[in-house]
Amino acid sequence: MPSSVLMPLIVFFALAVPICLLMWRVFWVGGELRRDAARGRDALDLARRVDASLTELAELVDELRRRKAKPDETADIIRAAADALDLSVQEAEQVDKHVGSAEGARRLVPEIERAQRAVALIEHGRELMVDPIGEGYGEGEGSVKRGYLNLLHAREAINATAREIAEVLSRTRTPAPRRRGRRG
Repeated sequence: MPSSVLMPLIVFFALAVPICLLMWRVFWVGGELRRDAARGRDALDLARRVDASLTELAELVDELRRRKAKPDETADIIRAAADALDLSVQEAEQVDKHVGSAEGARRLVPEIERAQRAVALIEHGRELMVDPIGEGYGEGEGSVKRGYLNLLHAREAINATAREIAEVLSRTRTPAPRRRGRRG
């Protein structure tokens, strides 16, 4: 092969390889940033849906604790809210799995489980309130009130956690520089 052809080919490959590696790295980092942003949006969307569900439930429980709604009429709605929270936990596990690599981020699953415990406490109180003759009516009212407050706090914590996750994921995460050389 004549040197007039060989020399341009060598220069071409010498320039093409670093450019290709640089482009690959840019696309890879861009993909990571897009995935992180998508997970942040997923966290905010999940929190928005859970907030809407818990707000409706809180209004119903408020009516129950103020004796505007009958305990036996609210059973299906409370159970539906508990089922919706079960599905939300599954979604939150997916978000938390991705956030696991981000430092300092709180998790959504414990906060949604907190809401589940509040709903369980409300359901327990509602069951005690169904029998107005028994001595458990007062205890049932107390459980509903405690569950209601726990539900409000859990809702606030879910929103705060989702915002925090979105913020952590929106920050540019660059890999830590690796030290080259001997290990000492």
